[in-house]
Amino acid sequence: MPEVHPNPRSDVKPGEHSGIPHPPPEDDPGQHTELQKPWPDTGWRGEPNIPSQKGGDTEKDFMNKPPYFWKSEGDKFEAHYTSQCWCGNVVFEFHGNPLDAKHCHCRQCQSLHGAPFQWAVIFPKASHSTCHSLKNEQNSLHFFSTELRKGGHYVPCKVSCDQCRSPLFDEGRNTVLAYPGSFKFKDRKVPLDFQPSAHIFYSERVLEIPDGIPKWEGHKGTSKLLQELTDQEG
Repeated sequence: MPEVHPNPRSDVKPGEHSGIPHPPPEDDPGQHTELQKPWPDTGWRGEPNIPSQKGGDTEKDFMNKPPYFWKSEGDKFEAHYTSQCWCGNVVFEFHGNPLDAKHCHCRQCQSLHGAPFQWAVIFPKASHSTCHSLKNEQNSLHFFSTELRKGGHYVPCKVSCDQCRSPLFDEGRNTVLAYPGSFKFKDRKVPLDFQPSAHIFYSERVLEIPDGIPKWEGHKGTSKLLQELTDQEG
């Protein structure tokens, strides 16, 4: 059986994305025009402007900085969306709408989510943070590094509830990749901004999804577009 997770220090080859680390393209906004939308001023005035931007575990007192517990100067942060784990111990609020949304079919996402693909929306984590923690009962926030393959706040990292194990989001160096399944939408209707604009790493798919949405072999905009197959062809 082929090794799904080879050497964790190895480079990710274009079109495969089966190895660790799992570098999100959203961490390099300069290469993605959809991430160059205006970022709202939500009142973060602390230092640094972008916490944990250097990655790893070098950020001190990170729990009191975005995207966790932090103070909005002038009360500019306005909660538009709420994200909650299954048991309710962990709750996050989000300001504004996501910059983009996507379905990722890489094998790592399949394995970590126990699903055919990952659905994620991208929020900025910058001097104008759009996310902060509202509730963390029983110290339930859990961090996991796919690069180190162990628990701990080592950016980029996956954030979940330590009690019910619900995944909440990925914290990247510049962005937060949140999982819409944890959001509490009014009337359970998913907003248009949460609808995926692309399937990425579709070459790793385990099922065909003939939905008309662009399908990329690897990362969006930097890899080959793949031909969509019908249910009969697939």
